[in-house]
Amino acid sequence: MVRKYMDKWVIGLCAMGLIFCMPTESLAAKKKYLSLGTGNPSGTFYFIGAGFANIFNKYVPEVRVIAESTAASEENFHYVIRKKMDMGLISIHVIEPALEKKLDLSGLRLICLGHTSDRHWFVRKDSPIKSIADFRGKRVALGSPGSGTLVSSKMELGAAGKLGLEDFKPAYLSFTESITAIKDGTVDVGVISAGFPVASLLDLARTVPLRLIPYSVQEMKAIMDAYPFYVKVIIPAGTYQGIDTDTLTRGIVTAIFCRQEMSDDLVYQMMKALYDHQKEKDAIHPQARQWNLENMFRGADYTNKYIPFHPGAIKYLKEKGVWKEAK
Repeated sequence: MVRKYMDKWVIGLCAMGLIFCMPTESLAAKKKYLSLGTGNPSGTFYFIGAGFANIFNKYVPEVRVIAESTAASEENFHYVIRKKMDMGLISIHVIEPALEKKLDLSGLRLICLGHTSDRHWFVRKDSPIKSIADFRGKRVALGSPGSGTLVSSKMELGAAGKLGLEDFKPAYLSFTESITAIKDGTVDVGVISAGFPVASLLDLARTVPLRLIPYSVQEMKAIMDAYPFYVKVIIPAGTYQGIDTDTLTRGIVTAIFCRQEMSDDLVYQMMKALYDHQKEKDAIHPQARQWNLENMFRGADYTNKYIPFHPGAIKYLKEKGVWKEAK
């Protein structure tokens, strides 16, 4: 059933791309082109970002948003900071290492907050690895250079298992490379940090029997105590073929950040396009349903310490009667 819906998302995104990617020359000349950083094609960011771009392009006639595949959160964050990208889907945990590096965040603004990016540690079903502690001495994928997944892998393994890079054999792989490495047996533990269900894991589980490695209750508490931007997530049994138990893991709230100079009216119109067309938004991916007004302030207390909401977003939220002043 989950596979059936994934096929529909892919077909829907392709169909929307065909419809919205063919403006006339006269219309194209008037449009403002904007870049939106997404993620690896094997992850949820890519689906979400492409779908959101199509909605923006349909309901905000003056813009043409281009969804760009990237290494995801950290790379998107740095591109927006350096004004090489207009907007990006970014998990909010990348703020922490940016602060440690003393990066200037004053040129960033928050548009909205939405779905959680969920940790998937996965192994072959016959693997002896049953817990985080069993990662010692093993070949463990951590995420690609420039990805938020790599940043959070180091944070989580340190907090949950007191594991440093010297305690196992790190592999700096993208989601796609991680999937291939598990297929080929070149790593013991694969990693994907994306909202479930993840299309590439759905495909892998159909051909390679898998297990997800959960965090224990104690490990989850240690992670959340150490890092306030994490939330508890349960990946339900049956989400992936052959995995018949719930998996306790962590989620990180995803934001769309933009450059400060983006006009108030444009951001307002983009918010209106996204949140006033719920059915179209929710059809993109199951995690798109989390991009709703009820979740708008999940993670906002942490984020707004460093990056405030854009005035255009505030205008829309006030219009909807849900605006909350930062604490």
